Amino acid sequence: MINRKITLLQIEYFLAVAKYLSFTEAARNLYISQPSLSKQIAMLEEEMGVRLFFRTKRDVRLTPSGVVMYRELSGLTETIEKAIEKSRQPELGDNLTLAIGCLEAMDTDLFLPRLIKVFKDKHPGVTLVVERHSFKTLREKLINGMIDIVFTLSFEIADIPGIVSDEVYKENSGIFMSTANPLAAREKISLEDVKDEDFVMISRDESPKGFDGIIALCRKHGFKPCIVKQLPNIESLLLCVELGLGVTIFDSNIRMSGKSGLKFFELDDDFLSVVMAWRKDNMNPAVSMFVNNALSTIGE
Repeated sequence: MINRKITLLQIEYFLAVAKYLSFTEAARNLYISQPSLSKQIAMLEEEMGVRLFFRTKRDVRLTPSGVVMYRELSGLTETIEKAIEKSRQPELGDNLTLAIGCLEAMDTDLFLPRLIKVFKDKHPGVTLVVERHSFKTLREKLINGMIDIVFTLSFEIADIPGIVSDEVYKENSGIFMSTANPLAAREKISLEDVKDEDFVMISRDESPKGFDGIIALCRKHGFKPCIVKQLPNIESLLLCVELGLGVTIFDSNIRMSGKSGLKFFELDDDFLSVVMAWRKDNMNPAVSMFVNNALSTIGE
């Protein structure tokens, strides 16, 4: 780590003097005065605690410490210039891959095709890989850096260190039950109406915050749910509900194709947010490209 009091400007000045072995020539090429250059080199030597140059009336030579310093840093300026030039290139996204993960059974047709199309139009050189996973797998792949960006429910990534997110949209949660359930004939029901029903839920191991959130919601309405089965994934959950093995509470944004045996009742007082989340320390340039593009598209 560079000492806070040593600046890149001082390093640039050192490299110039070391290159020309002349304060006069170095100052001329740096477009500064020789006294200013000499002052900065003196400050650098004082901060480092070593002499970098032998100075005589006739010439300037590197000290052993100066030789080591020059050898280690001689390519720094060129590296910085190449990095700046590369960042300016219009083909910034070329040869980049972006891995996107989505929660299983989430109805991504509501937002993802549009985000992907707009992004690909602007950055055709980025290769996109899109995967679907269960709560736990998706969460762990994001944390472990195996997926760059995920679309999931907000409680899944809440309070996880190093993870940042933006809301894509918010919807009401609701009660799912079999159409064979006598309550399904009603136009509207509340949580109190299902207090005596059996509940099936995503397991606490799969989604701790989701599981605990449902318990808290039911208790808020005056009862503790009778949980008869905890399931490992959403497809299994919906199958059990469809077969009349219990009711469940879940996000309304679930793909319902082929599930005519399900009835959904929206809850007025409970909401879930679909979020786009990524690791704060992810250095893949395609992440910021996609996030910025998605936020501007969502805001339109």
